[in-house]
Amino acid sequence: MRPEQKEPYKVYRAGGREFPVYLEYDEQLDERHPAYPDFEEHPEYTGEGRPFATAEQESCVNCKPVIPGEPLPSDCGGCGWFYREQTPCDPIGVCMCEAMRRNPKSDEQRRK
Repeated sequence: MRPEQKEPYKVYRAGGREFPVYLEYDEQLDERHPAYPDFEEHPEYTGEGRPFATAEQESCVNCKPVIPGEPLPSDCGGCGWFYREQTPCDPIGVCMCEAMRRNPKSDEQRRK
């Protein structure tokens, strides 16, 4: 007998990639909720070296407000560097901050 194949709750597109998100059951809350990728624990990058992030991730030292002069955001979703590809409410996006960008060429050189 084959294990039951879970269907994704939703597939989000960002940075040329697709991220299927599944519903997980939380026994303490007795409800199902979307389980988004943990890009802090398992970083992933676009082909250009830009990091993927979820809107709920805690903002980093390079964060900036969407509107100049506003307070600094507490999460990536409120950061001016956070780029959402499909809709303004997408929970997965790409950090466009140059300081956070990984240099794919230097990564290749380190491996040699």
